[in-house]
Amino acid sequence: MKKSKIVNFIFHRSINKFSTFTIFAVLVAVAFFWLSFVDKSSDRKKYEIVSPSITNTDLLIDFLDVGKADCALIHDKDIVIIIDGGLKNSELSVVGYTKDNLIGNTKNRCINLMVLTHPHADHYGQLVDVLENFTVNRFITSKSRVDMFDHKGYEKLLEKLKLKKIKIENPEPGQIFNIGRVKIEILGPIKEDGKNVNNNSIVLKLSFKGKKFLFTGDAEKNEEKDIIDSGRDLSADVIKIGHHGSKTSSTLPFLKAVNPKYAVISAGNHYNKISIYPQKEVADRLNLLGIPYFVTKEVGTIRFAVSENGELKVPKVSEIREAA
Repeated sequence: MKKSKIVNFIFHRSINKFSTFTIFAVLVAVAFFWLSFVDKSSDRKKYEIVSPSITNTDLLIDFLDVGKADCALIHDKDIVIIIDGGLKNSELSVVGYTKDNLIGNTKNRCINLMVLTHPHADHYGQLVDVLENFTVNRFITSKSRVDMFDHKGYEKLLEKLKLKKIKIENPEPGQIFNIGRVKIEILGPIKEDGKNVNNNSIVLKLSFKGKKFLFTGDAEKNEEKDIIDSGRDLSADVIKIGHHGSKTSSTLPFLKAVNPKYAVISAGNHYNKISIYPQKEVADRLNLLGIPYFVTKEVGTIRFAVSENGELKVPKVSEIREAA
């Protein structure tokens, strides 16, 4: 082969390889950009939600839109309870929402009870911020072995609690907290799971004027079974679906034992990843049992209310119509 032909062969071979690599690299970059910044269709708000009319004597139960994470705010004119604290980088500020939505004088309010269902970042994320902005009277969480190397945020939370001289309590199943007009009963965990922290989630039932709300953290099927086997009354009007609507949770036996009128799923983007929650298996179970459900990634923050005479006030949802 002549020298010129050899040079041409090597040149074209190199160009072809370079072109192939370039095309591949461009496709990867476009796909990443699309998934990260453009194609948010799976988490784009599909519906608009209208919260029920309220009075100063109602108890409000707000499920905050904090992505694939959990945060619930229970409050009336006298008491405030917060269950979990969402993601640290959530678009919604838990502190901001709390300050903007509490009934009465926010400056003189405190958090009567703070609950961390279990030490995962999508549950403790903004609790340090809450501690920095509000007086917290009581803090409860579950017993779990935590690798602080992977949970620096949890370590900061423990340090902040120590600095504020707030005792860390680990409640037992059957323990009851009476806070203002609200009763909270601890249902789980029944036992500590040394391998799966989700199964150490505090599961609690909140009761007010005959209406009941069940909060499940990320409890999976093993913890659900333990709670069913405990023989406790699990019935509730509203259930916060476990583990953001993952198929690991919300088994048929558990949903049947709770027999809720409504369900709430706290789901959305998590660290810039497109949400696949709720998973089809969970949606199918809820549909099979005829349980209407609300999803935060579809409607935003979800508010229920209970009146002083025990009326459950439910939000209304309608499909968002595209502009003509």
